[in-house]
Amino acid sequence: MAIDEIDFTSSNDRDTIHGWLYTPTTTPTGIIHLIHGLGEHSRRYLHLITTLLDSGFAVVADDHAGHGRTAMQSGIWGDAGDEAARIVVSDELTLQRKAREILPGLPYIVFGHSWGSMIARVMASHPDADLAGLALCGVAAQMRGIDQTIDRDELAEAAIGDRRADPASDHLVGQLFDGFIERFGPDAGPTAWVALDEAVVADHGRDPFNNFGAPMSARFLQGFVDLYDGANADSWYATIPSGLPVLILAGDQDPVANYGEGAYHVANRLRATGHDDVRTRVFAGVRHEVHNEPTTRLEVEAEIVDFASRVSNRTRPVQTNES
Repeated sequence: MAIDEIDFTSSNDRDTIHGWLYTPTTTPTGIIHLIHGLGEHSRRYLHLITTLLDSGFAVVADDHAGHGRTAMQSGIWGDAGDEAARIVVSDELTLQRKAREILPGLPYIVFGHSWGSMIARVMASHPDADLAGLALCGVAAQMRGIDQTIDRDELAEAAIGDRRADPASDHLVGQLFDGFIERFGPDAGPTAWVALDEAVVADHGRDPFNNFGAPMSARFLQGFVDLYDGANADSWYATIPSGLPVLILAGDQDPVANYGEGAYHVANRLRATGHDDVRTRVFAGVRHEVHNEPTTRLEVEAEIVDFASRVSNRTRPVQTNES
């Protein structure tokens, strides 16, 4: 395995985005662009990255503005600047361009988890993306906190003016995560929704590069809602090429995916709008991080490898021997 560090200036003109391109020892058959979720970082996916490398894929990933190593270096957590919804997508398109410059001509697959699934969906609709496949994990859809609970007028007021970079109120943040632990009993901790396995939840909580729970700025929270709205709008489906293969993965105890119903909703809307190559799998009994849950991790990785292999083989040019 070789690692290229890819650092670039964020479209917010403030942060240096820190990214990595992992290349297998064999000639890669495709590039998988991994987009991490809210309050975490890309190296939480090392198990998946290793599996993808062993399967012959290069993997590119970064730590978004306000997250991971990018935030460690800038000292700014939970904020991406003004127009956060635009910035995080623009930064992933920049990372994609840089990865393609290093490894040109390979099929390109985007994998996004949670918040990353929102970024991935909006990215996929960009004309420059030119994807071979789109994989969505812990897909953010039908979230009660955004669809029903959050006070959008209060949020919009907080996200403008001189104090927009200040932390969003606990009231608004609580509304965003409305209902996240209600199914998990009276003793459930605030991040019990992350995983059924307690060790995964504990690891998530103690990882200093996660810093989950660091205050989100009001403008970042507004950007999160704006991005969710864009990714889940009825108009989004028409922006996706009808022939783009899509894989959707979720747990049936995941509130981010409305306990699996959100995954089926996205899949059914894709089917209804002429997208025939859609596979959906909802895993029983597990929560948000199906790729980290010990009982489902290997199956999830197998789904991703099978999907990436199929779509890469479909789009890779056929090599012929000349006599």
